[in-house]
Amino acid sequence: MRRAARLAPVFVAVAVLAAACSSSPPVGQVGATLSAMSGTVTLDKVLSPAPVQHGSVGPPYGHKLVAVVLTVHSPATAAAKFAAIYHNSKLVDSKKLAHIGKSAAKYQVSACAAYPPFGALPAGQSATGCVVFLLPTASTPVELKISGKAEADWTIAATAIQPGTAPTPVASVPTATAPPAVPLTGGSGTTTTAVPGATTTTVTPGTLDARGTTTTTSAGSGNTATTTSGTPAARHPHHVVSKGAKIVRVTPRAGPVGSRVLISGRRLGGATQVTFNGVPAFVKKAAAGKIVAVVPVGATNGPVVVTTPAGTVTSPRSFVVL
Repeated sequence: MRRAARLAPVFVAVAVLAAACSSSPPVGQVGATLSAMSGTVTLDKVLSPAPVQHGSVGPPYGHKLVAVVLTVHSPATAAAKFAAIYHNSKLVDSKKLAHIGKSAAKYQVSACAAYPPFGALPAGQSATGCVVFLLPTASTPVELKISGKAEADWTIAATAIQPGTAPTPVASVPTATAPPAVPLTGGSGTTTTAVPGATTTTVTPGTLDARGTTTTTSAGSGNTATTTSGTPAARHPHHVVSKGAKIVRVTPRAGPVGSRVLISGRRLGGATQVTFNGVPAFVKKAAAGKIVAVVPVGATNGPVVVTTPAGTVTSPRSFVVL
């Protein structure tokens, strides 16, 4: 009897410990507010894929960015720190792989541009921001976990995932191009444009250089006269006419939204815009012979079009969006 009495507290302690160990963090869906870290957190949106702004670093080939929009709340009676929410967040994909969160500093997602980074909050305050994750293109986010002083877990249904906002296209600025010079050789004929009262000087035919000569003289009254002599000549038989911009190939010919595409050709340098069937894309790299672009959200099967100072060119084959 005494032995049983001595063992009773042990059994109670074990039972309490087991109950504590069996407790799990609160679970919610997209839109739910749960206790997490040192306050509460609301999972507002899940954006996949999440395009980046023009000029920002994009995801590596075969990967995409997923952004989760969170609103953090500090307790009414105390301040709370949320700066650690980035590395305290894990996004689990459809292959059960967990991915650590990142701030929007490296990958400047368009949909997150208006949000400040997470940090300390005074008592009773809220703030909205983004945590960015890098996932394989073929995977789908299914669960978000946030650890810390308090832990929370949200399940993500496929129907709750939204596509990210495409970046605003960069306006194409027309480039002023001077008309080509017409080569001239010595010949006959004199053309004179004069103002009445001016002194006119005529250049003798046959003395013009390859581009012609123009002589302007001034009369005492301030009037001027211009005389140009010479005849346009045929182009040199070995003159090479420079070729315009051209897309030779697009590699690969098919890919999902968010994947990188190599556009090969000539005179593609200084490209101001790349579109996939009319939808503007983010240009990661542009050179005279190649352009690396990212398949934009909303793109459908169709041609790839590149706008450059040398002209607008279209791919020889349509690109297929998987």
